[in-house]
Amino acid sequence: MKQPIILFIFLFFLIAGCQINNEFKTTDPEKVDPEDLPKVKAFEDEFTRGFLQSTEETREGFYPFLSGTRRYKMDFPAQAVMDERGYYLQDETEKISLGVNDENANTRINITYLHFMTQKSMKSRLQTISENSDTPLNFKKKELEGRLLQKAFYKDKYGYFGYVIVIQNTQLNGAIEISTVSECKDNRSNCDQVIQDIKAIYSKWLESIVFLSNP
Repeated sequence: MKQPIILFIFLFFLIAGCQINNEFKTTDPEKVDPEDLPKVKAFEDEFTRGFLQSTEETREGFYPFLSGTRRYKMDFPAQAVMDERGYYLQDETEKISLGVNDENANTRINITYLHFMTQKSMKSRLQTISENSDTPLNFKKKELEGRLLQKAFYKDKYGYFGYVIVIQNTQLNGAIEISTVSECKDNRSNCDQVIQDIKAIYSKWLESIVFLSNP
């Protein structure tokens, strides 16, 4: 009778162990086997991967990103790659440059986090940005939890289009300035539709940017 009992105990712990391993399977990109990482550009690039917090999507086509300042987080496009040479971090000022290359358009996104920015300085900052722009900017305001988003869409005579954005922390100091520039790929007769699609994607992406109170 001992052998069946021993076999039962062995199978019990084997099954339980498998269940525990599945339940606590790591999603930390630094700990996941390289062969098991998502097959997307963001994870294929070592520098970019260092900012991603999980191999699980926040939503389709996006992964969780944490700023090097640890002052904000956002959804990061799966097909985007950060430019390591263009990265800057000093005195809680951080500059990020990333490129997104899809089948319809090429896009460059520049993100700057400025910890010293306050709500009082936002009006003058928007004015300065508008004065330095080559195209007219009509900022539209949207209040979100803990932050105020101001964005302006533009399209120039050369076919480039994108957003200029300022997101102000409304609870603490700190603001994020973003500029995007996109260009439809050659021979795209449906560029107007591409522009509408990109506007919808980035409008939703901007709302994923959330300030963190405890860096």
